[in-house]
Amino acid sequence: MNKHHIKLNARLEAHAILDRLVADGPTFSLEDACRLIDLIPIAPRSRFSFTGALRKRGPGAKGHAAGIGDVNLEGETEQTTFTLNAPASYRIGGYVVTHTPGHLDIELMWAETQADRTGQACSLIYDVSTSKPEEMRIAVQKSLTVLFVTFNYISFVPWKTPRNI
Repeated sequence: MNKHHIKLNARLEAHAILDRLVADGPTFSLEDACRLIDLIPIAPRSRFSFTGALRKRGPGAKGHAAGIGDVNLEGETEQTTFTLNAPASYRIGGYVVTHTPGHLDIELMWAETQADRTGQACSLIYDVSTSKPEEMRIAVQKSLTVLFVTFNYISFVPWKTPRNI
């Protein structure tokens, strides 16, 4: 459990704001962005953080089924996730939100299941001293090929600017 808890009403409000912020269009609401910055607790930024996962297949079973023959059932995959100095993240609706000073990162919960992660995450960038939103950037997957090995990486590019009402 996170050190900070977001109450249900705040979580529902944050979800509605997230839906509006990531909607199509070249601008986003300045009021919505400021409210979201206030709603999501800030986690301290760490110079080094790491998140990893270990996967292993569980025990299987072998046997003989009448009329079918020999049967081999593979065990289910077990996954253990571990983190080191990773900032707290919050699941809000279908989003995972991480708030560090100056950045509010928004990612779709199922982003890791996509082969191309373009458009699966974005960042709301704001001035730390004033909490004034400056821009939103969207994730774009790029690749770099060296000899016969291709490395895929995520880069954040400008996407939206604040709209004053």
